[in-house]
Amino acid sequence: AKRWDSMTGLVHSVAFAQKEELEGAFINTSRQGFSAALDVSAYTLLGLARPALPFFEKAGGGTILTLSYYGAQKVVPNYNVMGVAKAALEASVRYLAYDL
Repeated sequence: AKRWDSMTGLVHSVAFAQKEELEGAFINTSRQGFSAALDVSAYTLLGLARPALPFFEKAGGGTILTLSYYGAQKVVPNYNVMGVAKAALEASVRYLAYDL
């Protein structure tokens, strides 16, 4: 806000899962690893979009872009909890699109 009074675009390119959660079977995913992957990879979209809205409004509109991966739709060996996180991200996009 100190530099710009408006903006027209936001890119969300954030994802994370602990290395251990990407090895072995998905069924062995820890609660902490699951939570961290969902928080960083999906919830951050909301965390960035919410404060961007006033800047979009001042610009007369805006665009939000995020990055997903095939593993959100189909099983990719060892992608494990990241596939679940990316699927949550994609669902979040649909709900944000409805809201906005």
